[in-house]
Amino acid sequence: MRILNIRFCNLNSLSGEWEIDLTDPAYAAEGLFAITGPTGAGKSTLLDAICLALYGRTPRQSNVSKNQNEVMSRQTGECFAEVEFETPQGRWRVHWSQHRSRKKAEGALQQPKQEIIDAASGRVLHTKIRAVEETVERLTGMDFERFTRSMLLAQGGFAAFLQADPDTRAPILEQITGTSIYSDISIAVHQKRGEQRQQLEQLRAAQSGLQLLEAEAEAELTRQLEQVSGAVQTQQQAVEQQQQLLEWRNRLEQARQQQEALSRRQAELAVAQAKFAPRQQQLERALQTRSLQPDYERLQQRRQDLHQSEQRLAQWQGALPQLEQESRTSAARLQQARQQLQQAESCLSAQQPLIAQLREQDGVVRDQWRKVKQLHQALPAQLLSSPAPDPSRLEAEIATTEQALQEALVAGDRQQLAAQQEQLHGRGKWLAELKQQVAQLAKLAAARSTLQQERDELEQQQRQRQGEIDQLQPKIDGLQREQQDLLKLQQLADRIARLEQQRRQLVSGEPCPLCGATEHPWAEETPPELSAEQARLQRLEQTLAQCQSELQQRQQERAALSASAQSKAQQLQENQRDAAELQAQMAAPLSALGWQQVPSLEQIAQAHRKAQLQWKALRDQRQVLDALDEKLRQLRAERQAWQQRVEYDAARTELEQQQARRAALSPEPDTSAWERRLQQAVDQARQNLEQARSAEESARLALTEQKQKVDAEQQRRAQLAGETDALLGAFQQRLADSPFGDEAAFNAARVPDDQLQTLQQQAQSLQEQLNELNALQRENRLALAQFEREAYTQEGTEQLQAALAQLRQQLSDLLKQQGSLQQQLTRNAALKQQFGEQQRQIEAQQRELERWEQLHALIGSADGKKFRNFAQGLTFELMVGHANRQLQKMSDRYLLVRDEARPLELNVIDNYQAGEIRSTKNLSGGESFLVSLALALGLSGMASRNVRVDSLFLDEGFGTLDEEALETALDTLAGLQQEGKLIGVISHVQALKERISTRIEVQPLSGGRSRISGPGCRQLHA
Repeated sequence: MRILNIRFCNLNSLSGEWEIDLTDPAYAAEGLFAITGPTGAGKSTLLDAICLALYGRTPRQSNVSKNQNEVMSRQTGECFAEVEFETPQGRWRVHWSQHRSRKKAEGALQQPKQEIIDAASGRVLHTKIRAVEETVERLTGMDFERFTRSMLLAQGGFAAFLQADPDTRAPILEQITGTSIYSDISIAVHQKRGEQRQQLEQLRAAQSGLQLLEAEAEAELTRQLEQVSGAVQTQQQAVEQQQQLLEWRNRLEQARQQQEALSRRQAELAVAQAKFAPRQQQLERALQTRSLQPDYERLQQRRQDLHQSEQRLAQWQGALPQLEQESRTSAARLQQARQQLQQAESCLSAQQPLIAQLREQDGVVRDQWRKVKQLHQALPAQLLSSPAPDPSRLEAEIATTEQALQEALVAGDRQQLAAQQEQLHGRGKWLAELKQQVAQLAKLAAARSTLQQERDELEQQQRQRQGEIDQLQPKIDGLQREQQDLLKLQQLADRIARLEQQRRQLVSGEPCPLCGATEHPWAEETPPELSAEQARLQRLEQTLAQCQSELQQRQQERAALSASAQSKAQQLQENQRDAAELQAQMAAPLSALGWQQVPSLEQIAQAHRKAQLQWKALRDQRQVLDALDEKLRQLRAERQAWQQRVEYDAARTELEQQQARRAALSPEPDTSAWERRLQQAVDQARQNLEQARSAEESARLALTEQKQKVDAEQQRRAQLAGETDALLGAFQQRLADSPFGDEAAFNAARVPDDQLQTLQQQAQSLQEQLNELNALQRENRLALAQFEREAYTQEGTEQLQAALAQLRQQLSDLLKQQGSLQQQLTRNAALKQQFGEQQRQIEAQQRELERWEQLHALIGSADGKKFRNFAQGLTFELMVGHANRQLQKMSDRYLLVRDEARPLELNVIDNYQAGEIRSTKNLSGGESFLVSLALALGLSGMASRNVRVDSLFLDEGFGTLDEEALETALDTLAGLQQEGKLIGVISHVQALKERISTRIEVQPLSGGRSRISGPGCRQLHA
């Protein structure tokens, strides 16, 4: 990855928009350039711009968000950073920006924005911050932490690693090299071993809870089950036999009961047949009439048709006189209607000339009325009800008011007065703002005094706690040394007690098998008791615990006081910063008000009161002008109204004259209504004529149709009378051949269809019941004879049921006993299967636990140290190799090595002192810097081992080096150009400026601002 271009705006002291083109030929020629400038000028801001553009944060500020942004230049409303870089995949441009609301310096911070662009095509890849960050990491192969270790080595970052102790160096190395996964693996192995062991214990506990039957008990249960099963089978057969006997007895009783029921049913059926006998005869005679029924129905239909024809003929003949009278009346009405129409048309034709003249006069009156109405609506109501005003008085008042208005305008017109008022209003706003700022400045001064006093009190208390800690620490050290002595005595006493048996076997003059001494002072005598030392040890441990607890409490109190003091100091700085900002903000109102110094609140109040008085005077002046304008407007309106009143009176007179001419022509008030009445009379007469003509034609047609109907009906009556006589003769001939003597006997034997159907259904039902009863009696006699021949037992139903119940109870008892035995054997078989399955699980779990035990013995630990220390040792050794290659380029005196006893401890071999191994803590400042620089370059090489790094920035203090060492370090860095790298060094050392010809200079200006200059540097906007 190579940085090609940096562009940024309003970052820290570098306000305005700047661009640094690192593709300038000067950088390619040297490969090493310096970023120089005084301390605090803003050299590290260039590195902040790179980090902001790529990752949205900086090494000095990890959180740049809507709630916090300390990199934006003060008194500005927006900032941005943009970096164009190159990777094997192509060229890319990343842009980060943030602004305040309305891009004003006093506005609230808004959410930052970020986007990544394909520099070749200009296509925007992503605009969401998270997506941009993931894309940058994918293209560069580095996240923020790896980037700051590989390409941008921040000030003091890698020197801390060299000076750290092993416990501190371990997490730093873990963070730099990413070996935290080994600690996680070690802890995971330890946890997994515990989980596997717990699962094995659970399986064993579950198996121990299973209670299996002994072999003898299982065999005995099996034998008992076989015996009970045989008894159950025998008892089931006895129950079935008894059930068959009971069923036979029940069927025999049912057959006898059915025979009695059939006999009763036969007697009931005979009674029903006797009762139905008269109706049976009626049914037979009714059936005999069915053959004569069609002829008789045709005869009856002709008789009915003849009767209806005679009725219609009489009705139609009776209506003929009335229809003849209606025909004559309608003809007379038609003649009268023709005469009325002629009269109406003559009247309308005679009045047409007068109607035309009235219409013309009505139009003149209507137009005049509209004019009067419009003039009336335009006049005020009070002007109509009062007499007309005096014209001379109105003209005099208008002239006087116009003269007064001209005199008032001499002091200034309304626009000038409004401008003066606006100036005074603006001055009042500046005064109010200045008053608020002066009051805030006074509050900040009071708060600053309070904060200083509180900070001094906290520092005093902090020094007091430090003194107490300094007093407790020597006391605790002495108690700990005394505790060690007493523990040694206690261990000696325990050892002597454990050697009691061997001590009794010692022989004076012979060597001791343990120590070889020939004198044994404790062979005969008992060793002294150490109970007093034990009690003393207990008291000492209690005192030590109290002192340590008190020391911890004092340390916590000191830490709390230190945090409070730092908080107060920070608040004090913020107070001073707010006061400086407030004083800067006061420049605008002071300049606008024309004041050189900050006034007091009383001076501001006096100026404010003066401005208010001037503003009120201008307001009164404008009110006088407004009153004269209003009065002049009212007078002119009154004059215009008087002129309208004169015009209205003339229009009313003209209207009255036109209305008189109209009344003289005709008394009819409404010409159109009169014409409509005449026309309606004509229309009504014409309508009456049409109605009379239609009525006359209808009456004539009705009379003709009635006469035709009478003739047709007379012919139909004659035809029906002949057909009726013929049918009657034929029916009487058939009656003579039937069982019926005459028509009356025939009608007496007839039965309606529904009644006949009912009689037929009743007769059929009686016959079907008789047939069914005969069949059932035959079947019952056969079944009863069969049951009586079988004669299985002489016992009754109750005796058989009692015996069956007893047998079933015995069978139930046997089945319960069989189920109990079977359940015990089934449960034992299931437990045996479960026991075997659990045993297989236990064996499998035992093998799994042994595998994790072996892995735990190698790398597992509760705190993760076992595998982490091993991995860190390998990583540390690899890092030392990288650092030594860089160190050999700068100096042949030192060589970095790992401490054999402490794997994470770092030492140096001094080749100038016969290869003596020294601690890195004993190196001088310049030596420490060279070693730190080599270590940093080694760390950078490790962190970027999978990514090509072609740009490197070092922000470190080269001021600790002498001239020779500085030259060596710079030669080493310049040698990296052969690898295609571009190295940027940030420093204010003069010798470095002289040694490196390509420089970017950061020059401080007034007001906390700076500017940059050098190859490829230019300011785009101020």
